[in-house]
Amino acid sequence: MQHASSPFAGFSCAVEVPMHWVRANQTGILLSVIAAIVLGEPLILLVPLAVQLITRWFGIRYNPFVRLLHRLMPRSAQTESRELLRFNNLLAILFLIGALTAFLLQAPTVGYIFVAMLSAAVILALSGFCVGCFIYFQWKQLRARRRQAG
Repeated sequence: MQHASSPFAGFSCAVEVPMHWVRANQTGILLSVIAAIVLGEPLILLVPLAVQLITRWFGIRYNPFVRLLHRLMPRSAQTESRELLRFNNLLAILFLIGALTAFLLQAPTVGYIFVAMLSAAVILALSGFCVGCFIYFQWKQLRARRRQAG
């Protein structure tokens, strides 16, 4: 059980997630990607993959990036829906698996393309434009149009 003074109190199964938690996760992903590139060690990408899988299975409050970095992020009254967060989490997992698979199959160019796409999405999200949210919205619109037409 969470104590009322805990920064994670009230968000065990949140419908809305505080943006400083979202930003902490994004920052952790970006720092991991930078470390992997600078150190020339693609296996570092296993760290953000593990973190995203933990988040997927157990929720955002168990995300190590959030636990470590949320206090460094400016607090915000803004939130992100849990539904969007899970979709973006899935995209990050897919990009990371794609990159790691490519590196393991000796296809570093493909690996770096996946890393570049993930990095671009994270940098844009930290700058205020959520690519994953845009994709999710377009996907939902497409599904709604298909339901109306069918």
